[in-house]
Amino acid sequence: MIKVTSPDLMKINNKKQILELIYSEKNIYRAQIAEMTNMSNQTITNLVKELLNEGIVKEVTIENKSKGRNPMALSINNENICSIGVEVSVEKINVGLFDVDGNMLVDQTYKRQDDSGNVLDIVKELVEQVICDADKKRILGIGISIEGIINSLSGLVIKSKSLGLDGVNILKELEYLGIPVLIKNDVNMLAETDYGKELLNNYMLIKLDSGIGAALVLDGSLLKSSHTVGEFGHVRIHSIDEPKQCKCGQKGCLTTEASITAIENKSGLSFESFVEQYKSGDSRIRAIIEDVSRYICEPLINIITLLDLERVILTGKLVNSLGDEFIDSISQYIDRSLNSFSSYKDLKILKNVNVIERCAGYVFYDYFLNWKEHL
Repeated sequence: MIKVTSPDLMKINNKKQILELIYSEKNIYRAQIAEMTNMSNQTITNLVKELLNEGIVKEVTIENKSKGRNPMALSINNENICSIGVEVSVEKINVGLFDVDGNMLVDQTYKRQDDSGNVLDIVKELVEQVICDADKKRILGIGISIEGIINSLSGLVIKSKSLGLDGVNILKELEYLGIPVLIKNDVNMLAETDYGKELLNNYMLIKLDSGIGAALVLDGSLLKSSHTVGEFGHVRIHSIDEPKQCKCGQKGCLTTEASITAIENKSGLSFESFVEQYKSGDSRIRAIIEDVSRYICEPLINIITLLDLERVILTGKLVNSLGDEFIDSISQYIDRSLNSFSSYKDLKILKNVNVIERCAGYVFYDYFLNWKEHL
């Protein structure tokens, strides 16, 4: 429960409640807001007037068949409000400007293959370009997804694979823009932007890519820590006869056996060539993927059992590229290995996710719906 300690805080609280309703209900009348909040008509009139003057809210006419003048409904001012989404990955840096309805207004992409450019400088340059392209629109915030280990509260990048951002505080680096910045690990960003799509309380989202990461949602909330929660790629596989050395200092980590990088090392092929031969039915390539499926499932079965997970969601380039047969093999392995008491229901796939749209959407979610967390 929010503790109101001053008239100013009460005003902010009331204003945010009104804004949340306008955002959630789309076209809503002042009388409906009064009924839903128990605020006085005068309070609503005054605060709505402020929101209209700030350009966050607009009045819209809803046609009806009753006689007389139609009352003016309230809606978020889509023409004036936007947010920025940023994806920082091993392959690319992608920055986009989005309106409240999720429409992409501007898109800037920098591909990083065989490139040693300074990632932070490129991010700043692309974000500045997008801000310029926003013209006079009000930018509510910048949502950033980064592959690696991130402290979301402080903005510090603990570990960033080959991005060269280790030890960099992104929030401090972008302070000069004067725009609020929200930063998350790539998998946590996907889990945080579920927005009720997954109605189950306990599930795990796993990204299978050049590295392997995961996010855990328990009792409806993302499991958080300041460092390594969700580092599924560094669980150890004990069934391997000759475990490989991992960059983390241990041997036999899942990422050294089941990531795209591991697959390329084992096969001696680029991932694109590997996928072609997998789909053509090459027996050696198929055997590698059978091992990969088993390595993924060994620790996953234990996690499902321990936490009584209801669902597992898979995403990432490995999932996008190998298709249904790969997914089916993992699903069958899980089904065979679980006992009858488990709450586990199914395996779902999240394909070809627009990460920058998710990041921009998270800004709107945080601003309009998650405001209580900041009071």
